Amino acid sequence: MPPIFRAEFVRVAAAWDRAIDAGLMADGAETKYHFAPDVGVLSVAEGRSGQVLVNGERLTPSVAERLREQMPLLAPMVTFYENNQLAGRGLAGAPEDGVMPLAPPRGPDPMPALDEEALAEAQAATAVLVRQDKVAEPVGAMVIPAPRGGVLFAVGGRDGELYVNGQALTRQWTDELRTQVPELSTDLDRLQAMRAEWLGSPPQDRTLALAGACTDPNCHTPH
Repeated sequence: MPPIFRAEFVRVAAAWDRAIDAGLMADGAETKYHFAPDVGVLSVAEGRSGQVLVNGERLTPSVAERLREQMPLLAPMVTFYENNQLAGRGLAGAPEDGVMPLAPPRGPDPMPALDEEALAEAQAATAVLVRQDKVAEPVGAMVIPAPRGGVLFAVGGRDGELYVNGQALTRQWTDELRTQVPELSTDLDRLQAMRAEWLGSPPQDRTLALAGACTDPNCHTPH
């Protein structure tokens, strides 16, 4: 660890402690660290549910936008992991800028809980897509919780479509979701931009299938 990065590393390490304490990832999980000349530090790990975590947070569209603004020199790496997450590739293909184990948690404040009822509804709607063979099973997702309740559950489909809470993210569905979770409007904007990019050059398969079984309650796959 270059001395110039140590202060920022300490701050990021505390954020990982919170993620471990909240059960988003396992204690001792390996984390990639990307450093920028302006002393920016981007640390990335894969959580128990398969969702990408950056600097101790879920990599949601709003978090990605904030990190790109805060660390412009690392913006391409943020976008890389954001695209990897929606394509179900996790940390695959990332540059080997360094991997080191996390320190044990130090008992930070717990993170806010998800709206379990809203999450269950979104998962049920997504299960319909699985039965229709539009999304592969088991289903992984980008989970974006709203501070005052509600959630966005985004998955990539086999046909290149982007589905959120069980429906294709059309303009009409996006407007409806804005009324349901207005606090996540920025996240919806980013998801719409991703969908537009995908539809401009449809991939063969954008499903977020996760490999292997999961017994962790934070794992958003069928148990």
